[in-house]
Amino acid sequence: MIKYLILDMGRVLVEPASGDWLITNEFIKNVNIAQLDKTRLDEAIQKSRYLLDGKAKNLEEEYKIIMEFYKTVFQKINYNITYENLKNIVDNFVYDKDDSKYILYKNVKEDLEKLSKKYTILMLSDNWPCAFNYLKRHNIEQYFTKIYISSVYGERKKDKTFFDYPIKDFNIKENEALFIDDNEDLLDIAVDKGLSVLHMDRNKVLTSSKYKIIHDFTELL
Repeated sequence: MIKYLILDMGRVLVEPASGDWLITNEFIKNVNIAQLDKTRLDEAIQKSRYLLDGKAKNLEEEYKIIMEFYKTVFQKINYNITYENLKNIVDNFVYDKDDSKYILYKNVKEDLEKLSKKYTILMLSDNWPCAFNYLKRHNIEQYFTKIYISSVYGERKKDKTFFDYPIKDFNIKENEALFIDDNEDLLDIAVDKGLSVLHMDRNKVLTSSKYKIIHDFTELL
């Protein structure tokens, strides 16, 4: 019997307002986007992603990592960005004071409130400490018994052992927890860990999956 829900955050609860997690709306506002070669920018981001594997337990540590990441990206594409514009991008990524980085999917708060009456809800997300602030601002944090953010642990879901934290902390037995994510590869890992899974497709872009596809939390309710 399912006792626990383990939810991803990105594209399960929220999506990037710009359509891209790293090329944010603030990024677009602070560069001359017409001057950028999209292919070179994408390559620079991919080659700089290793910088995002750093451990960050708080916003200050996150800020240093995100600043280094964007500085490196702009260096790789030889784009001469001012410090003020760079700071705007990083400030928005980490602090998001105007709440413009994410879009919360419809009825998420209401659905979580209902689900929390039936299940113990946990979060397992490849994310940063800034995620805690977002969840608090939207009064969502209250529905999670525990939130596992990858950078705090210095591990990501693809590392497999990140899944062991909630499993051990709550002594979760096989098929007692349902993991919901938008990434089929990560669902594979979850299955190997003894979790039941559902493939979230909020934007209805999937044509097939080896796992059952859902588009919201309706079926769980």
